[in-house]
Formats: sequence, structure tokens, C-alpha cells
Amino acid sequence: MSAENEKRLLGIETVAARWDMSKWSVRRLINDGELKSVTIGARRLVPLTEVERAEQFGVGQPRERKSRRVSQ
Repeated sequence: MSAENEKRLLGIETVAARWDMSKWSVRRLINDGELKSVTIGARRLVPLTEVERAEQFGVGQPRERKSRRVSQ
């Protein structure tokens, strides 16, 4: 694999940092089929084009947290 192609593949931790979410959330997106990835050796990598595609559709954007109010 060329160095240029490697720059186009992001590790799960890199994607998680880019989207400000946990790496487990990124793995969940992959497992749910919302985000495509490739496996090279023991590493799971996400193509940059896939990250950009997902961002266009709002996938990976931190979701608003609903506050839990306790009624009294």
C-alpha cells in the first residue's frame, strides 16, 4: 500500500476524535452498517471518503443530549 493511500485511511481512534465521540460509538456505527471500513491485518480503518460521506448525512455528528429531569 502506498503512503498516499494510507493517508486516506483513518483509524477508529482518529475518527472518534474527529467526531468527538468514543471509539466504541464509532465501532457501533461500523457494526450497524452506517459507516464502512476495511480491515488490514489486525487494524480496522475507515476510508476518508467514507468519513466525509457520513458527515454529509449527519452520521457521526454528536447528538444532542436530552436532559433528564426528575418530576417531583
